[in-house]
Amino acid sequence: MKRRSKSRLRTGNLAMGYCFSLPVMIFLFIFIFLSIAYCFYMSFFEWKLFDLGKDKTFVGLDNYIRIFQDGIFGQAVGNTLIIVFVCLTLETVLGFLIALTLWNLKRTLRVLQTILLLPMITAPVVVALIWRYIYDPQFGMLNYVLRNTIGIGDIAWLGDESTSLMSVMVVDIWQMTPFTILILFAAMTGISEDWIEAAQVDGAKFWRIVRKIILPALMPILMFILLMRTMDLFKIFDTVYVLTKGGPGFSTETLSMYTYKVGFSQYEMGYAMALSIVTLVGIMLISCFYMRRSKKLEE
Repeated sequence: MKRRSKSRLRTGNLAMGYCFSLPVMIFLFIFIFLSIAYCFYMSFFEWKLFDLGKDKTFVGLDNYIRIFQDGIFGQAVGNTLIIVFVCLTLETVLGFLIALTLWNLKRTLRVLQTILLLPMITAPVVVALIWRYIYDPQFGMLNYVLRNTIGIGDIAWLGDESTSLMSVMVVDIWQMTPFTILILFAAMTGISEDWIEAAQVDGAKFWRIVRKIILPALMPILMFILLMRTMDLFKIFDTVYVLTKGGPGFSTETLSMYTYKVGFSQYEMGYAMALSIVTLVGIMLISCFYMRRSKKLEE
């Protein structure tokens, strides 16, 4: 009787859980999976944004073939990969070092912890607008400081192809490094103090403790951060749009920026959807790689 009552209770709990999950699953199915399926289907057609009532021309794989013959797409991929590599590396390294410093100082810098999180909780568009004024060649604070300290003349940070991509990356690093700090600092506070004390008793120095205890304990969290930030950086749009709109030329063109221009400036929706699908597949492959690495680390 007890076993039957327990099994009924479990069945009831499962049914209740499914009932609560059902609205979310329906929402995901309609607004995400169906949207992706429709986007994939329409990527085989050639149609303009304002030709919704007209028959669309089936072109098969032409849109996908065109992608790999598109020089601008190649440059957008290159710029996106540079942004992903540089921003991911610097945000992870800086975030880890700052989080380690805060963790080592314990509660003495709570105000500093709050200040460090301010860029992350500010909207990307607002952050980009602030930095656009900082980068202004004539009236920007950055050029003002450089002019009055080391005598460097006015630099068009966003208007020069040699500095525009770097300037965009600086903004993203400034805004999103606090995300890494927050996650890693929270994870560090969960590391057992007994491990640290035992290592100190054995004569281990601080950096040896970091290398042998803290870093191994943080590896699953680091993989999570790398996955989330990689996905975000592959989709970077608002910062680029406000700062440069992909210019000058195509020096800051990213995958999302180029897809937007194709769809809403050139009105080639079929080609834009093909670009979106290719980007989605790329993100999914990278996500699978990170997830497999995370499983190996857990094992």
